[in-house]
Amino acid sequence: MSPQTSAEQKVSVCRIGGLVLVNALIFQEVLAEHDGRVKSLQKLSSDPNPIAAFSKQWEFILQRINYYPIFHVAREILLELTSHAEVISALEKLVQTAQNIVKHRAALRHDLMGRVYHRLLAEAKYLGTYYTSIPAATLLLKLALKQANFKCGDEKTLSNIRIADLACGTGTLLMAAAEAVADRYIHDKIKAAENIELAELQRNIAENVIYGYDVLPSAIHLTASTLALRAPQITFRKMNLFCMPHGGREKRLGSIEFLDDRQVTDIHDLFGATTTAQRLTGKGHEHLTHATIPPLDLCIMNPPFTRSVGGNLLFGSLPDTDRTKMQKRLAELIKKKKVLANSTAGLGSIFVAIADRFIKQGGRIGLVLPKALLSGVAWDKTRELLRRKYRVEYIISSHDPNRWNFSENTSLSEVLIVAVKENGNSNQSDEPVISVNLWRNLSSTFDALSVYYAIDRILPIIENTPYADEVVSGDIKFGEAIISSWKTLRSRGSWMLNSAFAQSNLIEIAKKLELGNLKLPHKIKSSKIRITSLSELGILGPDRRGIHTSFKQSKNLTPFASLWGHNAANMNFLKLTSNDYLSPKSKKQQPSLQAENLWKYASSCVLVERLRLNTQSLVAARLNKPVLSNVWWTFKFHKKNNLAKKEKALVMWNNCTLGLIILLANREETEGAWIGFKKGSLEKIPILDIESLTVLQLNKLASAFDKVSAKPLQPFPKMATDCVRSEIDNAISNALHLPDFSILRELLAQEPVVSLERL
Repeated sequence: MSPQTSAEQKVSVCRIGGLVLVNALIFQEVLAEHDGRVKSLQKLSSDPNPIAAFSKQWEFILQRINYYPIFHVAREILLELTSHAEVISALEKLVQTAQNIVKHRAALRHDLMGRVYHRLLAEAKYLGTYYTSIPAATLLLKLALKQANFKCGDEKTLSNIRIADLACGTGTLLMAAAEAVADRYIHDKIKAAENIELAELQRNIAENVIYGYDVLPSAIHLTASTLALRAPQITFRKMNLFCMPHGGREKRLGSIEFLDDRQVTDIHDLFGATTTAQRLTGKGHEHLTHATIPPLDLCIMNPPFTRSVGGNLLFGSLPDTDRTKMQKRLAELIKKKKVLANSTAGLGSIFVAIADRFIKQGGRIGLVLPKALLSGVAWDKTRELLRRKYRVEYIISSHDPNRWNFSENTSLSEVLIVAVKENGNSNQSDEPVISVNLWRNLSSTFDALSVYYAIDRILPIIENTPYADEVVSGDIKFGEAIISSWKTLRSRGSWMLNSAFAQSNLIEIAKKLELGNLKLPHKIKSSKIRITSLSELGILGPDRRGIHTSFKQSKNLTPFASLWGHNAANMNFLKLTSNDYLSPKSKKQQPSLQAENLWKYASSCVLVERLRLNTQSLVAARLNKPVLSNVWWTFKFHKKNNLAKKEKALVMWNNCTLGLIILLANREETEGAWIGFKKGSLEKIPILDIESLTVLQLNKLASAFDKVSAKPLQPFPKMATDCVRSEIDNAISNALHLPDFSILRELLAQEPVVSLERL
């Protein structure tokens, strides 16, 4: 290792090395059952010099049987080991571990090594390499292939199907794809009453159907072994698994190179030597003059999530100098190719745009992405790409507070999404979108199959959309599904609404509220509410970057008051007091007059920018004086008449249950209850038309504000029994002539994203 290698990095390398050895030991034990030339682990481990014995055995396998992807790297590691007693003892423990794993044969079919690998990969947060859970991969692939218009039972047709993962990691999604294709093959063969050739099926899938690309050689090797373990008795002539160039003198970008060209050509490494993309075959690395992606029937990905904000972790596993140059090259590529992607959202947005270049008309894309895809401003270009070229078929969200995600080593909220490529303006755009809101996340492959078959039983009827259906298997309710038309979803800027709540009745209420109708679940008639957008009423102030660029906190009194932070313990009143002061930075530190220009947006009315629903209690407040803030949006009405009363009415509306439902239906969800509201989204959010209120209504709401503003609100999870919230709701009901809607407060209080409790 390099002298610059840190202790933490050394530990990580050793762990990954140990995993590669265990992987080879497992494969050897399985292979020994099918090939008499291969010795068992028990026999070799009893040798006086086990390192030499295993090295000789693996050399034999490489020369006489092949399996290069599994045994080459493992043997190279083995040859670096000494015969020290501690090393021999460690190898014996690895052998015992491998033997125990082989005894539990089911684990070998479910990317066990991939799971371990990602747990050991300390740099996952920098690489953005998140491991897809096996149940999520199973559900995604079953749904993605559900309506695919090819028959897997025809061997010739099967050999022409192309499925790729451009960031395959250890191959979890590719493994699930192989399983799903095999299921289709068996189904088609049985239906046609034809013989089933499983050995040839596995060879066909591994050699022709599956394509994988990644920048980590160790991950690619594990992908190869995972696929090979499906049929260890077969020696594959080739596998279309490519280790892509990453970094180096020319600052190559891995699979992102496909943005620049449809094939990736030679590069130079740090030492000036020519290197190429590599494809793993049965006999070894096949060095290619270029790497390509074929026209795809399906592209499946859990692409890197690393974002370009918050310290800019794009390519964060590389040295700072290399990373900066790679980020610059990426920005140039996006601009040059006019890519519908935004690196602010993270590399995931870019990978979706790359995949689009290779998916056939009628082909599909299956994605594991942050839930921010549905509503995030930074993800708008990705949604636009899908609007123009695809029809979304499924959106799967988890509302399980124990696991918002579908990846194993992240706590980020995620979605599974399946879309078919077709002309965005085609007549088929009115076909259904099924949004599944899971009350219980998938804990096993059995759960995944149960949910899949429950979804398969749903009969979408566009004429009656939108409507809800239960996702039930036997006595278990996994969640609820909202069926709506793609035409309707496609027209919305945010796609969050159908996935906003676990309870379908709250989604229906939110939809009607946005249109100015309050329809209670137990009422026949609805009540009208005058609704507009926030941007029609006024203007939002600067974001946190503008504040930090132009100001610094001051311990002394200055003309620039501020509301700093969002302290859950004391920021629980509708009326707040400024708690800090700002001082303009020197002219050398900020653009000329920037601080003075920003102060024009100071206001005594603020709206939340981000919050934790489980601990905080306030989404809007009024202050004793105009302020700027680092985590609140200031808001200024266009019209200055009755300003104080209008600000009070606005604060009352946003903190009432109806306002909260609309806000939460348009949130940008990062990690369950940790949510935010970007300026671009907040400006468009439907809101009570304060300007349309009569003088009497305005006076009622202002008076109610004065009565409750000094009373503390309880955190959102306690809203059902919060007397202050009850007063706010009653005031809104009285002023707007609405029926009692306290039932909605009770429903909202039990939402998992609010209560952090399962339904």
